[in-house]
Amino acid sequence: MPLDAEFKQHLHSLMVEMYEKTIDEAEKHKRELVYNAHQTHNSAAPPIAYKDAALYAMELRVGKTIEKYIEAAAIWGYSIDAAFERDMIQEFWSLTAGPDLIQFPPAIKGQHVEAVQGSYAGERSRLASHLVREGTNRLKELKMKNKQQSKHPTETTTTNIFHAPVGNAIINSPHSSVVQTNNNITITTQTLNDIDQLSEGNAELHSAALELRHAHADGGNVVDKLQKWVTLANAVTGLTQKIHQYYPQLVHLIDSLKHIGG
Repeated sequence: MPLDAEFKQHLHSLMVEMYEKTIDEAEKHKRELVYNAHQTHNSAAPPIAYKDAALYAMELRVGKTIEKYIEAAAIWGYSIDAAFERDMIQEFWSLTAGPDLIQFPPAIKGQHVEAVQGSYAGERSRLASHLVREGTNRLKELKMKNKQQSKHPTETTTTNIFHAPVGNAIINSPHSSVVQTNNNITITTQTLNDIDQLSEGNAELHSAALELRHAHADGGNVVDKLQKWVTLANAVTGLTQKIHQYYPQLVHLIDSLKHIGG
């Protein structure tokens, strides 16, 4: 199926997010390259440094954005048919769009500039093709993975349903923050994967996610482990909003821990 408007808007948000996350690293790298070039006292070195910095920034930004696009396709659970694949590849190409000329500072002049400009256009084109090819390969890998999962659902979509009393499990959302007890709690392998992903970079969340996964595998008290993870997630700035925006299945699970009028 073709990309719908909501998913395209999400991709745009990811593009902006990754630009903001990579710009500082790209600028730092450029400063280092330019500084080292000036230290050579070779007039040909600074233009090359600016060229290399521009290519590095493009590879960093586009590469990481494509990774997030692939991740989003997996999270949203899309069936990757020919139309979806075509539209995603077009999105990859859109990420590589940009000028084929470098904007040099006024102090960068001389015969070397024109040569570097010509070299940059060719290198940029080759880098764009390389990044799109990598993204296409990752998309095909996800497509094959989805096919394998559909053939072996019991191996990849384990679902455990637990009926147990639940304590206070609160998630701060724009909708509600209430408590619920005595609910059927359904946890799938995808839910565990989402929680693992959201826990990356936070030691406490990662530990709680591991406890939940182990309890799920062993048939232990999954409800308490889930409640612990949710409580920790509430304390992480911005994480609740991310869950409500991008993880609808997890939101539904958290909602099952709430109690109307508790």
